[in-house]
Formats: sequence, C-alpha cells, structure tokens
Amino acid sequence: MNPIDIIQEKLRENPLKNVSLLKMLSSFHSSMTTHLIEEDDNWGILLLLPAAAYSYDHRTYPEADYIVFMDYSSPKLFPALFGLLPYPSHLVFKLQDEQYMLALANHFDLHKARVFFSYTTTEAAQFLRDEQAVRSDVPDERLIPLWAGNHYTWEEMGDYFREGAFSLSIFEAGVPVSTCLAFKNEEQIWEIGAVYTIESARGKGYARSVVSSALQEVLEQGNLPRYHVLETNLPSIRLAESIGLVRCVTLGHWTNYKQSFTNR
Repeated sequence: MNPIDIIQEKLRENPLKNVSLLKMLSSFHSSMTTHLIEEDDNWGILLLLPAAAYSYDHRTYPEADYIVFMDYSSPKLFPALFGLLPYPSHLVFKLQDEQYMLALANHFDLHKARVFFSYTTTEAAQFLRDEQAVRSDVPDERLIPLWAGNHYTWEEMGDYFREGAFSLSIFEAGVPVSTCLAFKNEEQIWEIGAVYTIESARGKGYARSVVSSALQEVLEQGNLPRYHVLETNLPSIRLAESIGLVRCVTLGHWTNYKQSFTNR
C-alpha cells in the first residue's frame, strides 16, 4: 500500500471529521506535500498544499504560501509534525480539532480568519421531499445568477456535475427563485451547498424545501449528507438546525500572519 492510500485509510477512520483533508488530498495529491509519521501504534499526518493550487484559497488568502492540514492519533506526534512545517512561510491552518489549534498556539501568534460548522443527519433521519423542487442532473443556465450569489462560477458547477452532482430548485413562472446543489465530497459523503433564494422570494420556506429535498435524495442513495456553513451565516445555521441537522465538526481557519484584508 502506498503512503497516500495509508493516509486516506487513517483519515477515513473518522470521515466527517476529516472530510476537508480527504477532499483536498483526493483533488490535489499531485500538488501536495504529504507526511505520514508512525510510531508504535500511533500515527500523525501533515498535508501541505500550495495556496495558489486551489482557487478559493488563492482568492481568500492571497498572501499565504501554504495551506496546512493535520491529524494525529496522539499528541505525542505533534512535535514531529511541527518540525515538518516550512519555515519561514505564511501559513493557513485549517484545523478540525481545537486541540490542534491550542498546540500550534504555543509556537505561533495565530489569527482567526474564519470558522465553519459542519452538520449532518441523525441516525434513521427522514426529510420531506417537496414536489415543487425540480431535480436536474445537468447544469441549468437559468440557475447561473443564483449560483453567482454564492460566488460559484459556471466552470465550478460544470466540474461538480461531471462528478455526479444534482441541483434542486423551485421555480415561479419558469424563473428559478431558490436552489441548492448536492455533490460528492468524499466517498459516501455528499455535501448540500450553493443554497440561495432570490431576495423577493425569501421568507416563504423555499430554502428549507430544496435543502430537505436534497437531504432525502442523498439519504435514499445510501450516502451521508454534510451541510457546511460559515459561523456568521446565522440564517443558514437556523435552517440547518430547524430541519433537524446536528453539528458534527467545527473547522477553523487560522493564519500565522496578519492579513492585510479579509475576504469574507
């Protein structure tokens, strides 16, 4: 088994916790520097992605050199992983465990950039499939203005649909007023994202309808849903919690430098 396969096997022991690491490893393994340390029964993983390799990171953290991901089975491995960090460099740490941040804070003056909450379903959960919600397994050009509202490009959407994504949308007189996207994130984990309702149609429960419909379809396909939201997006958080989703991971972005500006 090659090192990448071993790293994926370790991370998949807790796939929801490590979905960001798994997704980036799957998409950018050829650009990444990967480190695996094994000591007795313990292991540690460090992934270094050049910030310019991923458009979101390049846009959001233009001054960064590397995006850093890590996971370990024991804090005993942290010093060895820390010693592998490139120095001096502008680093963005994407950390799915608060203990990792606390360990790094002993060595860096860390600056909080943003925090995301991940939600998933409870066991045996069921959701209402709204017949108004129209499913499309190909990109629908009518949805471009709504996707743009969440900063998705037509090219990005094309990539998602080529990997099997589908959209669920509600229309009024043939005009889309609310939509969301369900796409494969990592193996059996499917993300519900790109949720957007035009301003004139808000407050009618449309977002709840498309998200609930997408969740039910993902579950019926035998996959595990993930709903990922910025901590400051209170309407989206209320939506997730109102339909019965539960928070499973808090992913923090921390920099070891002060950004000259923050693109939120």
